Amino acid sequence: MPDASNPAQELIDNEFPEIYRPLIPGALKRAYASADQAYDRLDFLNTPSGNFHRGDLIVIAAEFEFMRLMREGHLPFEPSWDDYASPTGKHLVMRSPGAHITINQVDSPHKKPRWAQFREDFGTPNAAYLFEEWNEERRADLSKKHILLLHGYGNLRFSNLAIPHPTMNRLIWWTSDLVKLVPDESVWTSPVSGEGPTESPEPELVEEIIKTIRDAE
Repeated sequence: MPDASNPAQELIDNEFPEIYRPLIPGALKRAYASADQAYDRLDFLNTPSGNFHRGDLIVIAAEFEFMRLMREGHLPFEPSWDDYASPTGKHLVMRSPGAHITINQVDSPHKKPRWAQFREDFGTPNAAYLFEEWNEERRADLSKKHILLLHGYGNLRFSNLAIPHPTMNRLIWWTSDLVKLVPDESVWTSPVSGEGPTESPEPELVEEIIKTIRDAE
């Protein structure tokens, strides 16, 4: 008997093919290293409040790394910078022919990211086509599905691609750990831990970091 098909897995395989996935751990490694280097170079980050914002720096660095991969033609996606529901900033969306792909920091590889309006908006179309019993009347909905690129936490312990459930606080399906595509796990550790996932980095903090780094160069 042939194996039963898994629509969620097929969606990820079609929209983020395996040939491109070895690029993910390298990009995230560089992002986490960049955040640590910022703490080494910028004294004003070495405070309790500064340590709390390490997650913000990782968000910014990860988006930069994936933006660069797309700009240089290594990833076959169209980048866009979408607003958060509140006017507090923007986030990177990688657009494939059939999906919106967002980068999300979580504390568990099998955990759906905390609620955000844009994730709810992106996730709603996941109910269409994935499972017949969910939504037969929505066959005509051609909206793109939502794929999560998950990573974390404190240090780069894991990364995977996942499909979030459109209404429940859980994932439908996820890939194996993509960090394991790189054999030397020692390079992923970080001396700093304890930051939380963040939705929107502080604009003033980001501008000050960029200015300080440019002045140092």
